[in-house]
Amino acid sequence: MMTRVFLLCLLLPLATMGVAEGHAEPLRLSPGHDMIQLGTYVEYLEDRKGTLSIESLIGQQFPWQVSGSDALNFGYSASAYWVRFSLALEPEKNPQALPYVLEIAYPVLDQVDAYVMQDGERIAHFAMGDQLPFTQRPIAHPSFAIPLDVHPSGLTEIYLRVQSSSSVQIPLNLYSNQKMVERSYETALAQALFYGAMLVMAMYNLLIFFSIRDVSHLYYVMMVVSTVTLLAGIDGLTFKYLWPQVTWLNDPILVVSLAGIVAFSALFFRSFLHLPQSRPMHSRLALGLIIAAAVMACGAFFLPYRPLMLITTLLAMGGIVIGVTAGILRWRDGFHGARLFNIAWGCMLVAGFLLALTNLGFLPRNWFSGHILQIGAGLQAVLLSFAMAHRISYEKRMGEEARQEAAATQQQMLEHQMEATRDLDRIVRERTEELEKTNAKLKEISATDGLTHLLNRRAFDEIFLTEYKRAYRDKHPIAVVMIDLDHFKNVNDNYGHPFGDLCLVRAAEVLLANLRRPSDIAARYGGEEFILLLPDTDAQGGVCVAQNILQGLAQTVMDDGEKNLVISASIGVAARIPHKQNDHETLLNESDQHLYRAKAGGRNRIEWQHD
Repeated sequence: MMTRVFLLCLLLPLATMGVAEGHAEPLRLSPGHDMIQLGTYVEYLEDRKGTLSIESLIGQQFPWQVSGSDALNFGYSASAYWVRFSLALEPEKNPQALPYVLEIAYPVLDQVDAYVMQDGERIAHFAMGDQLPFTQRPIAHPSFAIPLDVHPSGLTEIYLRVQSSSSVQIPLNLYSNQKMVERSYETALAQALFYGAMLVMAMYNLLIFFSIRDVSHLYYVMMVVSTVTLLAGIDGLTFKYLWPQVTWLNDPILVVSLAGIVAFSALFFRSFLHLPQSRPMHSRLALGLIIAAAVMACGAFFLPYRPLMLITTLLAMGGIVIGVTAGILRWRDGFHGARLFNIAWGCMLVAGFLLALTNLGFLPRNWFSGHILQIGAGLQAVLLSFAMAHRISYEKRMGEEARQEAAATQQQMLEHQMEATRDLDRIVRERTEELEKTNAKLKEISATDGLTHLLNRRAFDEIFLTEYKRAYRDKHPIAVVMIDLDHFKNVNDNYGHPFGDLCLVRAAEVLLANLRRPSDIAARYGGEEFILLLPDTDAQGGVCVAQNILQGLAQTVMDDGEKNLVISASIGVAARIPHKQNDHETLLNESDQHLYRAKAGGRNRIEWQHD
């Protein structure tokens, strides 16, 4: 407690720099504003008792303070915090409303209430938090994200109420819809690379453990798994993908994973540095850390989160300090692997210290402080892997020198060890190749309709967006042909669903038979509805393909040996040279409208926009 008070007195002038009472001006948006950090545009209010409501805030005077940092960070606090800001458009530059997405980029907050006001009237309320089911979120995103429509007339105000047993950090970002998609893709790619690399290192060292039975590799694997679990929990990935309805698990899993990092890290450096034989006192300190971390992990399921997390964080800092001092002492002892070990543990020391200061509210939250644990953990994992590889290399070299002085039987043992190493490398390559083949197969299955073996709707939408942007860039036409089999419900009712499935498969074969170019795409869009994407094709070209399809259907007898039938289709064709790179939905809607005109006009026909 005294340490925290001292640090607070030392760092409070820096943490509060730029904060002053006042009223922030509305943020005026334009179509070019794709991504904005809102930290410096917001005001905040501390509600120590947590009793204020949105009704009591509007129209009354409260001591709102203007934020002076890129992201609000209040550390561990029992207070509720209100945040507000205003958005406006310039009518002469923005005649229409602009859609945006507001992101609160700290997924471990317990309660987040967002109120959207338009001209003083509340038009929306979103209740979110990791203590509410994930399905209640308006946008399925690991962070908290809400849709906003900013109108050219009037003022759009957003009020946020945040309360959490975790560190209260409120980084706010405003994205255009397209930028949100791009940023989500970039974030997902970075996360996939990071977590993939961490898990690959874990798997590699697990294989080494099975090969050489060195328990240090097993402790390293468990330490990496605990780190990945903690970071995935902080990023909101475990809640989204593993237990979206089990809200009570979100807080305990963070404590358990952090306690796992402490325990397995202590086990690792105790084994790696041979502390029981060389430094008994540090070995006993490591055992104490292990026992304390185990107690914290057990208490995570029935004790309050905040004190447990604070204690476990202090244990983690103590473990880092013990590991660093033990590494330095072993370096002085001449231990061959201590140098890389010290560098790795030094990275984690700096990262853990900065993270603790950020979570306690002493340092502002920004991109670096928000990702410091990933950076430190990644560097530590890589360097420790190098350290263990160096130790293996060192011990191999020492063994080789000893075997040079030994008898022929010792030389034979060396050859067996080298053969085992080659087998291990082969196994790793084979497993990697198998994994790549499996991933490719899974990707193909996820993009294919199981009945017709055409692309499914999701895969079509992804390809359509890419081709539409290419057509916009190259100023080439692009055509969409939407096809609906006529009276297909009657086919299922009168002939049975198996015969209906046969008709769908045969219809898909007719579609594929009339696609002449590799770039042409056919997909099942839903039920008895199909869709074609024809790049570099105008309306006449699309109509020509549609006519061929109608002729092909007319010439195809659906026959299962007992029943036979000839089916027809209604087809809508739309084509254009894109004028915008993000209005592909308009082209889809046009083809859909032509399809309905074809159905209303008697079916078994084609409708398109006649010039």
